[in-house]
Amino acid sequence: MGVYAGERKRGKAMRRIYQISMILLMAWLFTGLAIASDELQYRSNFLVSVYLKTQILRDQAIAEIRKIDTEIKKNEETIQKSLQIINLASQRTDANAKKAETIAREALMKAQEAKRKNEETKKEWELKKIKADRSYAVIQSMLSQNYGSNRQIKGFMTNYTGNVYIIKANGDQVSPENGFLEPGDKVWTGDGIADVQMLDGRATTQIGPYSELYLKKDTAYEQIAELVKGKIYMAIESLDEYEKKMKEVVEKYKKDIKTTKEWLDEYLKSLLNKRFKVNTPHAVIGVRGTKFVVEVKDIQSSELIVLEGSVEVGSLNGDKVVIVDEGYKVIATKNGIGDIEKITDIDRWWGK
Repeated sequence: MGVYAGERKRGKAMRRIYQISMILLMAWLFTGLAIASDELQYRSNFLVSVYLKTQILRDQAIAEIRKIDTEIKKNEETIQKSLQIINLASQRTDANAKKAETIAREALMKAQEAKRKNEETKKEWELKKIKADRSYAVIQSMLSQNYGSNRQIKGFMTNYTGNVYIIKANGDQVSPENGFLEPGDKVWTGDGIADVQMLDGRATTQIGPYSELYLKKDTAYEQIAELVKGKIYMAIESLDEYEKKMKEVVEKYKKDIKTTKEWLDEYLKSLLNKRFKVNTPHAVIGVRGTKFVVEVKDIQSSELIVLEGSVEVGSLNGDKVVIVDEGYKVIATKNGIGDIEKITDIDRWWGK
């Protein structure tokens, strides 16, 4: 009887363990499905937002090209008028004619130089438009094929000059012509500069020469990039600015992407708690909407310069966090965060 009672207790205990295991398994399964669903939705949102940002870049390029064409036309008109005055003045010998000729020659030189610069700038914008067109076509194809593509796009290169490469997670080196960046990718610049869109198009990152930026795996709530070496300039739009811009472009292109106002409202809500971090070998930098420069100056230190807004900087071991405001900078080392200092001089390399 004692043996039978013991068997019953063991059987009851085993059934209880089985029931608990099934409950845990179901909880894990549904949690996994929820995470997968969130991740799928995140990928869809990201592709649509990048698509819209590409539209903005294309529109900007088209507007700038038109504006430059107008300026070039004015330059040409000035050149023609100056040549006419020079031609007429050369047929006379009086002082007024000589003075008019001198003024016309100065105007001619200025107009010719302005035209040359405008033509150079136009070529740059035409190249930007070509690259935006290429990105636009690829994203449109991805959206039409499968919103939940296995490609987890987390950024794309909108422009570059000089020697720039994308190094994939498997070590392959690819051309930046495609421009799409996935978790584990690195952007490497030799003597060139690269512009990369991240954080659903809210963040524009300019990677300076001889730099390396590594893109870590992100989630629907956080995106992390690691500056291994070199320097970057980042401009992250505030949510208000981004919301205004997105609403305008959604209204303009809603027929193309079949996107509704409800989708945009939900998408913008999802960005409220999304954070962006830049890691360096010496610090963790958390930002939301601001403009700043980060430089890994050597193996010993990293420097943060805040141009607009505020940036949170934490030590690697997490024992110190400081807020750096606009107009100030801080240097971090492996030993910790230094004192916050007033900016006295800035090399605005990203605007050159």
